[in-house]
Amino acid sequence: MRRRSDGNLQLGSRMIELLIPHRRPFLMVDAVDDFRFEDPPKIEAHRFITMNEAWFQGHFPGMPLWPGALTMEGLGQSGVLLLVLTRLCAEAEERGGESEDIFAALQNLDRGYRLHPGYRPEPLPELLSSLRPGAAEVAVGAAVDLKFLAPVLPGCRLDYFVELTDQFGDRVRFSAEAFVDGTPVARGSITGAILPRPTLP
Repeated sequence: MRRRSDGNLQLGSRMIELLIPHRRPFLMVDAVDDFRFEDPPKIEAHRFITMNEAWFQGHFPGMPLWPGALTMEGLGQSGVLLLVLTRLCAEAEERGGESEDIFAALQNLDRGYRLHPGYRPEPLPELLSSLRPGAAEVAVGAAVDLKFLAPVLPGCRLDYFVELTDQFGDRVRFSAEAFVDGTPVARGSITGAILPRPTLP
């Protein structure tokens, strides 16, 4: 059984949309619960599964089951978030700053989106000033080796745990696990490539 960590970086859904290009109904991450800029980098995230998801209309009538392909997609999107956050922290340190500065700025911006009274309207660090909806610079085209261990049903919280285990140039490999109430529902690895987003006319 896997325990959720206390979390040193927690971000809500609006921040997810700033960091990665995915959008609803195909955005499979509701929030980041923890990110560790260490060796290896790790992320914890989650998504709430509700009965009003459109997928349940056909998968399956009378017996709603969350499609395994969507659990796989959520793990992949968590991997993209992990890459983006890792890059932001690495670039901050290259400029003489610290990863904690990026954490603080991201969390402050998240408080603003939540209308939280702790939000401080102050300039963003240069690294974050370019973050806008759809401005993420990386995507992962993946080969997936996952085992699905238990069904996922409506009404649950699906927790993602992803770790960057290897990186060779633009090739990346993650270990990935998904849990419901501490019970594993999927486990395996994701291998892919870091790709620049194309500039459309």
